[in-house]
Amino acid sequence: MRTLLLAMACGLAAVPGRALAAGPGDPAPSLSGRVTATGGAPLPEVRVSIAEANRTATTDADGHFEFANLPGGTFSVSFALVGYAPEVRRVTLRNSPITLDITMRPSVVELSELQVTATPLATTPLTSPQPTAVLGGSDLRVAQAPTLGETLQGTPGVHSLSTGPGIGKPVIRGLTSNRVLVLDDGVRLETQQWGDEHGPQVSTSEAERIEVIRGPASVLFGSDALGGVINVVPKDLPDAIGRSPFVGGNFSASYWSNNRQPDGALLLEGADGGFGFRGTLSGHTSSDVRTPDYTLWNSSDRAGTGSASLGYRGTWGSVRGTYTYRLERIQLTDEDSLATPLQRIGEHRARIDATIPLGLNRLEATASYERNRRREFEDETSPDVALGLLSQNYLADVKLHHAPIGNLVGVVGVSGWRTTFGKFGEETLIPENRANNVGVYVFEQLEAGRWSLSAGARYDYRHLDVSQDDELGVAAQTRTYNAFSGNLGLLYRVAEPVAIVLNFGRGFRAPSAFDLFSNGVHEGTVAFERGDPNLKNEKSFNTDLALRVQSRTVSLEVGGFANIIQDYIFTQPVPGEIDPESGFQVFQTTQGNAALMGFESVIDFHPTPYLHFHGTGDYVHGQNTTTHNPLPSMPPFRATYSVRLEGHRAGVVTDPYLSAGGETNAKQGRLDPAEAEFFSEAFDGAGFQSQGYTLVNFGAGFGLQTGRNTVHLDLTLRNAFNKAYADFLSRIKTNAFDPGMGRTLIARVSTDF
Repeated sequence: MRTLLLAMACGLAAVPGRALAAGPGDPAPSLSGRVTATGGAPLPEVRVSIAEANRTATTDADGHFEFANLPGGTFSVSFALVGYAPEVRRVTLRNSPITLDITMRPSVVELSELQVTATPLATTPLTSPQPTAVLGGSDLRVAQAPTLGETLQGTPGVHSLSTGPGIGKPVIRGLTSNRVLVLDDGVRLETQQWGDEHGPQVSTSEAERIEVIRGPASVLFGSDALGGVINVVPKDLPDAIGRSPFVGGNFSASYWSNNRQPDGALLLEGADGGFGFRGTLSGHTSSDVRTPDYTLWNSSDRAGTGSASLGYRGTWGSVRGTYTYRLERIQLTDEDSLATPLQRIGEHRARIDATIPLGLNRLEATASYERNRRREFEDETSPDVALGLLSQNYLADVKLHHAPIGNLVGVVGVSGWRTTFGKFGEETLIPENRANNVGVYVFEQLEAGRWSLSAGARYDYRHLDVSQDDELGVAAQTRTYNAFSGNLGLLYRVAEPVAIVLNFGRGFRAPSAFDLFSNGVHEGTVAFERGDPNLKNEKSFNTDLALRVQSRTVSLEVGGFANIIQDYIFTQPVPGEIDPESGFQVFQTTQGNAALMGFESVIDFHPTPYLHFHGTGDYVHGQNTTTHNPLPSMPPFRATYSVRLEGHRAGVVTDPYLSAGGETNAKQGRLDPAEAEFFSEAFDGAGFQSQGYTLVNFGAGFGLQTGRNTVHLDLTLRNAFNKAYADFLSRIKTNAFDPGMGRTLIARVSTDF
């Protein structure tokens, strides 16, 4: 720590005669350069990004780019252009101009750009110390779906725990709910603690990319990042520094034929000097889903989201404010086809982000507020709230990116958040409570020749204050939890396109008030849920080993993992116990040690510029090592595969493609005994049995050049052969027979303006 403090002091004094940040008359750091192909020809339209500074520019006709008024410090600069391998350079900016010229080499494989979630200093998926995936660009455009879980369904190691089409909760390596932390541009969302089926209230329509960390990430994010992290990242807020003021935006719309679902998104943004603004609107509405054999009753949903951002960048730093509002109405399929339970959810989020350069150090601070109000109704005609849940969350995070110590860069931070929970309505599920959390952490990255090393450590403390609840039989009480977490990552570049990665991570999750004290009917999950007040912290130790290859024609990653969890918290149906008033199955929260082991693989192969093969495979083996039974709700083996023909520009037609592919899901034969008994009682004793299935998909699309902009048209035919199926991670598979969506044609149009 003493060495770190000395480095910070040296960073503050790195420029003689300078103050902590550039003052009047002092030149602010700037970065400029030229991007060329291997033969020396200039490359226009290259996207140049400084991820940690949230700045983006595009090269001009001569390949030039320029950034002015940058903060000091160490940054990763990425260069991306379709048809070329992305380049990444690490630069340290001082109060003087820096020139960075780049040569890009051709590549028919479209490689991912930077990720900013797994490490303080951005890395590529090839050089990340943890297994990561980035869904962006045209892949994200085509994958867009009403829920976050369904949007990420094709990502290796990621599945969706669904309660009909309106709720899709991401599952990473068999872990979900409060073990997978969802971030909205780096800020944690606290909307998932009330049950497995409460999905995150976040829209992906305006996202530039979605970043996924597979495995524990508790060092940077604290509790609930035990299984992984998903970060929905928007475009950088624009500025007009060094250019004329402007206004622009983009629009997208789609229609799903199966459930007659239109959706759309509009983004408007602009800038004048250092000022930038953005406003977004998005939403969708749907009718009931049609399976191959029948219409799935009470399965429609609708949602709408609006947001506004305003920011300013100057020589002293930057500040940005954002407000988001989201409304959802989700109907839930009960085993009674005449029942019409539903949820209504309102979500408010506000945040302020600030960055202040301090010589070669950089201070970043975020303060946010989130209010989530959830109302559950027994039927759509009822004016009375059956169960009302209100959560308010206050978060602050301050971190200092310290000056480089040789090749060592990193961050020291402190974060805190407070969650208050209130309830209303006819029923009660958990007592009112308040939780206060604080964590301190350090994370360092080192480049040493062929080696890349990363290491971090964190301490967290949580205080839970529970109010007396006579109806639930809970006395007023307090609980405290604390935990140490850490990680160590090693990456060795065997050759230019080949790397071996070994990562060790320790994560934790403190039990929520829902885990501890729930005791009642939960309409949103169609269950009677019962907690356990004696639960302890979940603690995990995860090991990852992976081989990565990225060449001109092949991108490959194959890896295995072992996640050993002590005091694993889970729910399971109590055999033969039904709540007499609601008729719902009773689910009991319990705890035991667990081991989750498995693998993930993904390959992209471009034998020619016109032909693209893509494939993934993943499997997780979950075992309760206390009872020696399989863990419940584990996804079975899954493989996805596609072949895509890609053409070149012909007149005003750009990027034409045709694709065919599918996914194969194996039967899940490993069941917890209580889970198996619950399945056997479904459908009046006829029972539910997991079956393997294959879905076939087709796609086509192209762009139309209209002046400087391109209109993209995409058609996707999902479940082309109208296969009847039940996803093993569907929570309604025991309420309705084979509830999977039948054949659907999705038409999309999108354009910038």
